[in-house]
Amino acid sequence: MTYLLDTDTCIYWLKGVQSVREHLEAIGMDQIAISTITVGELYFGAYNSAKVAENLTRAETFVKQLAVLPLNDAALKTFGQIKADLRKQGQVVADFDLLIANTALAEARILVTNNTRHYARIPGIQLENWIKVTSG
Repeated sequence: MTYLLDTDTCIYWLKGVQSVREHLEAIGMDQIAISTITVGELYFGAYNSAKVAENLTRAETFVKQLAVLPLNDAALKTFGQIKADLRKQGQVVADFDLLIANTALAEARILVTNNTRHYARIPGIQLENWIKVTSG
């Protein structure tokens, strides 16, 4: 199994959420990738933060650790098809989320997200949630 991390999971990883780190250690970094869309979202988060330089460094270091998957023709074609189908059903999904999901579909990867309910509307998507919140 290979995985594509949604942006929210990357943020949990950067924040040191133990359940994400445990999954990564068990699976191995060679099985993990992110989308070019996620890279853009991480850089946006850094530039939009109060600690731009620090967060840019963190984002750059993080991105260098992973395979970054481009948007290929298969992902873009299914993006158009699924977006049209969902719109006809009155179920809109944000473009960036849909592009991330279609990257996972095109590459036959499991999308790892804490937002499984949101992505579940996308036909054929395989989802996992690695976030375990512990109260204490």
